[in-house]
Amino acid sequence: MTSRSKRQRRSKIACEPCRIRKRKCDGSHPCGTCSEFEYRCYYDVDSRKKRNKNDYVSPTRLLETSQPDSTPEAPTPPAILPQQVPTAPTCLPAQILESNSGAAFARQLALKFDPVNAPEPQIFAWNIGSRQSSDRVAALPIIDIISQHEMEALADVYFEKVDPYYGFIDRNSCYEHLNSRWSHPSPFEPYDVVLCGVAAMGYLFSARKPLNAEHLLVESARSSLKRCCAFGIHSLATISGWTLRLSYLRLTGTPHVAWMSSCSLLHLMEAAGFHIGPSSKPLLIKPPQNIDHNIRRRLVGFALYINMWISFDLGRSRVILQGACYTPPISPEGDYTAEMLNLIPLSESLDPHKPVDSSQLKAMLSNILASQRSRPPSVLSQCNLVLTIFRRIRALNSNICGDFMAQVLALITRALACARELALHNSPWSHVANVPFQIVCTLLAMDSPESLALLDDAMETLKNVTDAYNTDMMKEAYRTAGLLILLQQKRKDHDSKHLSNLLGAHFSTASEPNPNGDGSDHLQPVHDSSYLDALLPDDLPSFGNFDFTQFFVADPSDSFGLDI
Repeated sequence: MTSRSKRQRRSKIACEPCRIRKRKCDGSHPCGTCSEFEYRCYYDVDSRKKRNKNDYVSPTRLLETSQPDSTPEAPTPPAILPQQVPTAPTCLPAQILESNSGAAFARQLALKFDPVNAPEPQIFAWNIGSRQSSDRVAALPIIDIISQHEMEALADVYFEKVDPYYGFIDRNSCYEHLNSRWSHPSPFEPYDVVLCGVAAMGYLFSARKPLNAEHLLVESARSSLKRCCAFGIHSLATISGWTLRLSYLRLTGTPHVAWMSSCSLLHLMEAAGFHIGPSSKPLLIKPPQNIDHNIRRRLVGFALYINMWISFDLGRSRVILQGACYTPPISPEGDYTAEMLNLIPLSESLDPHKPVDSSQLKAMLSNILASQRSRPPSVLSQCNLVLTIFRRIRALNSNICGDFMAQVLALITRALACARELALHNSPWSHVANVPFQIVCTLLAMDSPESLALLDDAMETLKNVTDAYNTDMMKEAYRTAGLLILLQQKRKDHDSKHLSNLLGAHFSTASEPNPNGDGSDHLQPVHDSSYLDALLPDDLPSFGNFDFTQFFVADPSDSFGLDI
């Protein structure tokens, strides 16, 4: 065997740090590279099977590879039609359930940069952070917490800032109960759960720092809702109160508590028949009577949307209402509820149980990028969906053409401006915190001159939101974003040092003296680095905008800019 063939031999299996950094690995544990650079050496045996970069590995196929072949192969199930509800398998690998999770993406990104110093698994910037103290307080009637005048002011804030985007509370009915509640000094009225929820959201969107009254209102609503459930009361007021509580938890609570609340709300809606259309005639469920069907659709749509995305974020199962009949609500001028809930069909297409390949994901991306949205909360929701689709495409090792990438970066720029605007006007929608952090992760993953140029804008936006609300969650998210940038910088510095050493070893800068001793310099040798500089054209000032990927393209058709 020649020395050349010996040099070309490589280990059949490489550890994850060497595979990610594209280093040679000797296959030992720990390998030589990890020992030299003090990396944590580990092997991912389950992911060694290679597949086509555009192929989708279905959950069923992934399960089959992890189970012994002791049972006969089951027949292939029929394809799931878009209008059919997918049947979840009894067991689904965690990596499939987490395919839409921004937290999982951030974790993978950190492990790629530095497996040793990567932050622990956690959901960063899920919302602005908690506004509640850990001390449990006694539940008080709403009339003992705030005055009627304060309630009117808080209701005005709610219907000005929140209702245009999730308008599931009837304004006239709310003000009618508000005007009569303080004239009836009873400890509890069924509509109190709605008034407490509206008031708590009003405080959230008007006061940057939580007041004690806000805490008391949230606790009063929680206690009253538990009482209603204990007595089996599933009226419109109860369902609306639970939906308001879910809204508040999504903006200030922990992911687990919000997920539990969203699941409970959907089960309550199912028990009350809210998910059934007016034309359905079930035998065991009595649908609610005398309820505006537009309000019903808004309540169901909001609960489905929030439960779906919390499940995506946490990598957990979502609640699927069997026999649900949902159609987008009708929105008058100035109301954007339908625009927000129109994201449900595209979001459902990302369900981890549904098989989807790169071409389908790119079609979804084209669809959502083509939609025109002007209001900041709607733009942030659109950007959140685009970032999720981008992560899914990237996970399939597929590329996005230049036009799509330019549109994605343009939407990212708009979303960052919208987040700053909402933070300035004290509108703490969850995506005000979440989207800027995920944008930082996405720009680092893109790792192109265009994406890195937007990092300053993204970090400045994240800092603005952190300064506006000054919560522990936002501070930690801001520090973590900085840590990710630092890890990427260290990795690039390490690679740059390696290349610099390589040039220093082969192309020295010292000029050789003339052996004739006549005082004139000898002709520059080929290993003088200035010889390399002379090869550069005069009209190429820097490599800042040079696309090496396009220059070294493997497919000849791509050199003509064709995306096939």
